[in-house]
Amino acid sequence: MDLESAAALLASDPDYRVLRRVNLGEHHVFAENTSGEPVGRLAVVDTETTGFNLEDGDRIIDVAIATCEYGRESGTLYRVVSRYESLEDPGQPIPPEVVALTGITDEMVRGQKIDDSALARSLEGVGLVICHNSGFDRPFLEARFPAFREMHFGCSFNEIPWRSWGIGSSKLDYLGFVFGLFHTGHRARADVDMLAALLGQNAPGAQGSVLSILLTAARLPTWRIYALGLSFDNSQYAKLRGYRWHKGDAAIAKSWWIETQDEAGERKFLEQLGCINPMVFKLTARERYRTTADLAQAR
Repeated sequence: MDLESAAALLASDPDYRVLRRVNLGEHHVFAENTSGEPVGRLAVVDTETTGFNLEDGDRIIDVAIATCEYGRESGTLYRVVSRYESLEDPGQPIPPEVVALTGITDEMVRGQKIDDSALARSLEGVGLVICHNSGFDRPFLEARFPAFREMHFGCSFNEIPWRSWGIGSSKLDYLGFVFGLFHTGHRARADVDMLAALLGQNAPGAQGSVLSILLTAARLPTWRIYALGLSFDNSQYAKLRGYRWHKGDAAIAKSWWIETQDEAGERKFLEQLGCINPMVFKLTARERYRTTADLAQAR
């Protein structure tokens, strides 16, 4: 029995699950544009860094980009049109826990530098950048590469309703498992390929692709609302509603905040708690996932 027949036999048995390795070529084709619909370009991007805090001096050590063509009407992911990937020397030792996670060592990055011009060329014609955690990746990308500062961002972690589809975790490797995919290693290229493969899947219980769901969300405005001056007692109601804590910085004082598509409803809720002057930012894909300092400065 050949491997495909064996895999099909196992997949047909409810006691087994078959996983396929994600291995996208340089110009991988996800689907054919047989209808001839208008197409756009998006960039699937991932970074590996020395840590979590840009303000503390953490830096990018690995970046990968897959620029893809997709259908503007259907949201179908069609093909990879170009790629860029590179390591970069952060000018500081890579922490042992990052080495253990990524396999990237000081020796591997020594003297390496990302080619800004080549990276910028890979983004030509791109209308949307998609990361699996844009709130993390966007600040690092903008700090290092000016080309990202005016781009629109979508986030596959926040803007796809994984949990409402009955998927218990939004971690990339777990999502791959759910869709019958796996990859090895925690490098930027591997994560880009996994995310691109997931975007090309059919959305569970819905018409269209996973990408089409993300595109719909990315095109809608949201409002980030900071409940300034909320009393401690009333803050508990905000927390139960889904507000998160902002520890405070030079731009925005300590406060509870939420991001919502219902600005009027949220203002009414806060008025009932005695917060009549919240700080509100209207966000589109161009502003979303920027730091609070960047939002406040642009206000």
